[in-house]
Amino acid sequence: MENFELFCEKVALKINSLLIKEVDTRKQKLFGLIYETHGAMTVKELSEQSNWSSRQINRYFNQYFGISLKGYCSILRFRASLEHIAKGKLFPEENFSDQTHFIKEIKKISGSLPKELFQNKNDRFILLSALSSQ
Repeated sequence: MENFELFCEKVALKINSLLIKEVDTRKQKLFGLIYETHGAMTVKELSEQSNWSSRQINRYFNQYFGISLKGYCSILRFRASLEHIAKGKLFPEENFSDQTHFIKEIKKISGSLPKELFQNKNDRFILLSALSSQ
């Protein structure tokens, strides 16, 4: 601890030794599919296309994110729908099977109905809709 530069060098070496050298191609494929579809694919479809079992995927998501893959995809679908709600489109544009499913999912994640979010009765929507989607 007396030589700060030596300390920094040792810490950097330790951190580098702990970093993963190569990312699993199954994970890259999985996340690519998830983000391309804004979470619209089913767990089964994602599993088949990434060549990774749904059980392993869910264990990975629960370990690293604390939620299931299905929960993660629901959040992404919710995020994709915010832009539509902000424009007053209070019906499912995509990624939802019907109006009831759309309303139920939006309320489950945000705590408010799409109509309430559009009318800004819930201040959280102002913060969420300000996020840029890609």
